[in-house]
Amino acid sequence: MEANIRETIIGLFRQKRQMKNLGEDEVFFDRGVSSLSIIELQIGIEEALGITVPTSDLMRLGTMKGWIDAYSSRARQRDTVSAASA
Repeated sequence: MEANIRETIIGLFRQKRQMKNLGEDEVFFDRGVSSLSIIELQIGIEEALGITVPTSDLMRLGTMKGWIDAYSSRARQRDTVSAASA
């Protein structure tokens, strides 16, 4: 699942003109990326993965790696809750 999360996030970031060559640890706001672009990315990622992360957390993280870690953490939490419920 984590590999899929990483691939999905990187793929969607790469679709944005300003982020085509963005490094995983590079702060996207340093490239002049708008908060609206970030929200659009968030929506696309959450639709693709079925996992949500608060916008305020994502804005604070500011890098693809931060987002990958945040969505991976949420996926693990969701899987743990699902396993405990079964």
